[in-house]
Amino acid sequence: MFPPTVADYYRVALDGVRKEVSNTPDDRALSLNPDEWCDYFIDKYEMEPITADIGAIAMEETTFNNGHPAILVTVPVEPSDTFDVIAKEGLAGHGGWLGFDYRTFFSDRRRYTIGQVELPEPNHINAAKRRIAEYVQSLNNAIEQENKTFPDQVRDVVKARVDSIRAKDKRLEDLSTSVGIPLVRRAEVSTVVPTAVKVKKTIQPVVPPQSRGKQRPVLERDKFNSIMELIDNQCRAFERTPTVYQAMSEEALRDIILGALNAVFAGAATGEAFSVLGKTDIHLQISRGELFIAEAKVWSGPASLAEVVAQLLDRLTWRDGFGVAILFSQNADFGEVLKTVEKHLPGLTRAVPGTMTKAGVNHYVMRFVLPSDASTHVEIHVVAYNLFTPRPSGRIS
Repeated sequence: MFPPTVADYYRVALDGVRKEVSNTPDDRALSLNPDEWCDYFIDKYEMEPITADIGAIAMEETTFNNGHPAILVTVPVEPSDTFDVIAKEGLAGHGGWLGFDYRTFFSDRRRYTIGQVELPEPNHINAAKRRIAEYVQSLNNAIEQENKTFPDQVRDVVKARVDSIRAKDKRLEDLSTSVGIPLVRRAEVSTVVPTAVKVKKTIQPVVPPQSRGKQRPVLERDKFNSIMELIDNQCRAFERTPTVYQAMSEEALRDIILGALNAVFAGAATGEAFSVLGKTDIHLQISRGELFIAEAKVWSGPASLAEVVAQLLDRLTWRDGFGVAILFSQNADFGEVLKTVEKHLPGLTRAVPGTMTKAGVNHYVMRFVLPSDASTHVEIHVVAYNLFTPRPSGRIS
């Protein structure tokens, strides 16, 4: 049977794009930048030209399957994901290669080489060298040709999905307007994070699924807000009994917050988990694999604010829309701490000018440029809590 071609690979790749796009929730699909979404798929699936060093061709004494003497002719190839796919699938450049089994070009023992076993005669060795060079050129021609059309095909898939969602939303809005009845949007129950923790026995743990490979869903704002509410509830408890928590370290306070989160998420919240350039204090994986990332810091002045925000930016990726800095103040004048945060947050490195807002008396929001992707902005939330108490507990033994 004739082996698959580069064109076959791109057809399969496009099916993969369609599947990922169709499985993306509607609200998430609309929130993504279409150009960045397309670039992501193109970067993931598009093949690169094969670089073979014909000048480094080598010969190795071997035998045919029947035991007769032979020579293995090999050409080294620059390692790449593209070559791994070609070696696995035996991709051919065009139909002119019918009748030749390209799988003989690849060997598990010599992973990044193209080789052929030939008779130990000059004309056969030269023929093997020529055939390998022609094969590489054929592959690169096919890759170049498919790379011209693949990006536009990806953009068509993404555009069709976005247009379909918008058309559906428009139909539903028109229906609601025509009948005069407010529309309640459908929610995926399996992906919703509990927004209240009043009756704990009714909360069902949300267990993360097994990994789905490279793809990771992005945390949506409603889920983010729900998790922030859980953290705020716990930190308000700190403030109500400050004498218990005032002397605790960042790690001890962080561990208490993790315990509160794990009461809901069945152990999915961890501390000191690696993320990009370091370990993060609070690392929470939600129902479909989304990540919530936060850092805890005891306030010691503007430098501590700059440090915790820098830590967050080093641990976020282009998929992470939010990061949270939790500040614990043991200072006597908490109002002055809040004023200092509000004053210095806009001046931090990578802060996007004019984007600071207040979500609460002790809650500041600012957009920052992501260090690992200059075209991406992330939303950093800074929440501060007062653990200062002027004297020990009022109880007298």
